[in-house]
Amino acid sequence: MAKLTLEIEDKKLKFFKDLVQHFSFVKITEPERGEDTDEQVRENIRTSVKELKEVLEGKTKSRPAKEFLKEL
Repeated sequence: MAKLTLEIEDKKLKFFKDLVQHFSFVKITEPERGEDTDEQVRENIRTSVKELKEVLEGKTKSRPAKEFLKEL
């Protein structure tokens, strides 16, 4: 069996997966758990930037770094 690596735009990924699922000879292997996908990393960064903007604009209150580090 051959393996093929494709790069697909994030916004087209769901469509592509739905399409190839209909071929009995194609097997989709998801990335291993524990590692974020590129899209998950980008989404985490987007969320962080949005939260930072809200803090800087005074819309959201921040918390002390010591409190944050205690959670870890």
